[in-house]
Amino acid sequence: MTAAALVAHDAALAVLRRSDASMAEVMAALTTLDRSDAPGRTHTFGIASNITLDLLGTYVRRYAYVAGVRVELLNGSYDDVLGDVQRFVAAGVDTVLIAPFFDNLQPAWESQLPALDATARHAPVADYLARLELALIHAQGVGTVLLAGSHPWHSQTAALADGVVAAAVHDFNAALHAMAHRHANVRYLDTQSLLMQVGAAQALDARFYHRSKAPYRAAFLNAWARQIDAATRSFGSVFYKVLVLDCDNTLWGGIVGEEGALGVALDPYNYPGNVYWAVQQMVRTLEQHGTLLCLCSKNNPQDVQDVLDTNPHMVLRDAHIVARQVNWDDKPSNLRRLAQALNVGLESMVFVDDSAFEISAVREQLPQVRTFQVPARLTDYPAVIQEISALLMAGGVSAESRAKTLQYRVVAQAQAEQAQFASHEDYLRSLQLRVRLYRNAREQVTRIVELVNKSNQFNMTTQRLQAGEVQRLMDSPTATVYSFAVHDRLADHGITGVLITDDAPDAPDAVQVHSFLMSCRVLGRGVEFSVWNAVRNDARSRGKRMLHAAYLPTAKNAQALDFFDRLGFTRTDDGGGDGSRHYQAEVDTVHFADSNWVELNDG
Repeated sequence: MTAAALVAHDAALAVLRRSDASMAEVMAALTTLDRSDAPGRTHTFGIASNITLDLLGTYVRRYAYVAGVRVELLNGSYDDVLGDVQRFVAAGVDTVLIAPFFDNLQPAWESQLPALDATARHAPVADYLARLELALIHAQGVGTVLLAGSHPWHSQTAALADGVVAAAVHDFNAALHAMAHRHANVRYLDTQSLLMQVGAAQALDARFYHRSKAPYRAAFLNAWARQIDAATRSFGSVFYKVLVLDCDNTLWGGIVGEEGALGVALDPYNYPGNVYWAVQQMVRTLEQHGTLLCLCSKNNPQDVQDVLDTNPHMVLRDAHIVARQVNWDDKPSNLRRLAQALNVGLESMVFVDDSAFEISAVREQLPQVRTFQVPARLTDYPAVIQEISALLMAGGVSAESRAKTLQYRVVAQAQAEQAQFASHEDYLRSLQLRVRLYRNAREQVTRIVELVNKSNQFNMTTQRLQAGEVQRLMDSPTATVYSFAVHDRLADHGITGVLITDDAPDAPDAVQVHSFLMSCRVLGRGVEFSVWNAVRNDARSRGKRMLHAAYLPTAKNAQALDFFDRLGFTRTDDGGGDGSRHYQAEVDTVHFADSNWVELNDG
């Protein structure tokens, strides 16, 4: 890219990042970026709806470009959800949005409802839901399907006629939500809450709805695209898992060094303490769903500890905080220390502070960290936390992700105990490690996808997959998706590893290791060596003679560089100078590294 093109490219991105950019500015910036030859990943996105949503694609592309992704849009036919999905699957799309508009299930459906009996009300809804179920079955191989809920078109009408319309919309959304829950690759999007946030007057346009079945104004479509961006983790670009909070005027109101532990504003019955108290309730919910909470504050450590220990209105306590940096050092340095202590990347962190100075310093020195400033209008603060929640819980939450704080505390306990043993192997034997190995466990798809997309450091090939792709591999007669759970005397660590094999495309007698990755919480205990005899035996049972594997380098997986060497594979080449390494092992003769202190059980 020429210098002039680079300037134009960066200027266009700056426009897309501006919250006040007009539609004309957004479209002009998109045109510039479409012509750019800047490198970036391409993501295909299909939209199926019974209304006109062409302009939504414009805003989807806006947030994709901000994330460094080029989106290719496929717009479906009008009100043909099954046909659209079939075409999208044939085209190999990455993400599908299905957006049913309740009032258009039939012409002016909401206006008809009050005069109809129960049977007549049910028939069109049942017909759409039946077609939708078939579409979702066809879409099982799609990486991600976003299923949008609906909302009343006429909010006043919905409240009248004994609540018939409101009840019908509620039942319709409940059916959509249940349908999404039955399919591992489907996420439900709540558009009714989104409409309330934007406001009906700013969101809906009767003129274009009646003329061309295009009911939404730009403000709503922009907000909807942001919701889609969060639900897809910026189209597969990010995976946030750590929330780092400042303390004074962020976790509570006031400065603890001046007000004292009992004097800071946290009273749930009075402003402004009730805002901070409500924010802490929301943050605690995030922690319960697997977010790691950290403190990063310029303060005296004991002052912060006193608030945690003694203030009766504190919602968050020691047990909720996994790590902290409370001192007088600069915030970027402290964030680096927190990332190192948790063994996570800076790009997985979200940082909240009330100070524009601190936010600016982090943005300049650590652009990987996502930052949010406490708003000047404090009553908007809970809405900011809602936006953060959408980022941290994008993609859903698996059972293993809950109580993550406890799991990290267990790791710290294990590290402290290790010093008491004469050798590392003695310590490992004392842990009474047990691994349960599963094959193609469809009930674990959510957790498998979570691990595949967030594991960076011990990840041999770093191939990101969505739920539909994992299900497709599970259904393939040539592939096996292994997952394994780790348990020791300290804790049940849950599903912490994934290993995927598939038949080698260029060697009919070989099985290729597609992916092997583990959570860093259980590394170094021999678990990573314990599952390979089972993999070898499965290959032998299918008449295979060879195992093929590869290490593909990234900026973060250097610690996995020599894993296959240590495991017992034979290196065949070094990838032609790109840093990759390729390996093979004979099924009948290979001797894998010993980890006989780990008990392996078949799940």
